[in-house]
Amino acid sequence: MFIINQTLKADKIPAGKGEELFQQHAAWFTRHFEQGDFLLVGPYTDKQMAGIMITGAETREAVEEILKDDVYYAGGMADYEVRSFKAPMISPALADYAGK
Repeated sequence: MFIINQTLKADKIPAGKGEELFQQHAAWFTRHFEQGDFLLVGPYTDKQMAGIMITGAETREAVEEILKDDVYYAGGMADYEVRSFKAPMISPALADYAGK
C-alpha cells in the first residue's frame, strides 16, 4: 500500500484556470476511487491546496501509472510524496469517518 501526499504549487497554476484544473483533478481521483485504485481520498483540513490518497497498489510503478494522468502531475503543478507502508491493523470503524 502507498500513501500519497499531494501539495499544489500555487505559483504554477495558470491564472484563471484554478477551478477548471480542479474539476479535471476531481474527475481523475473520482474515477480512480470508483475503480478501486484509491481506498481513501481527501483534502487536508489544516493545509490549503493539499491532500492525501491511499492506494492498495502493489508497486511504486503502479502508483506512477495512476498519477501520470492527474492534470496537476502532468503539468508539474503539484508535489507528490509517495510512501510505501503496511497496515497490520485497520479499524472496522474506518468507514464511520467518511465525510468527516
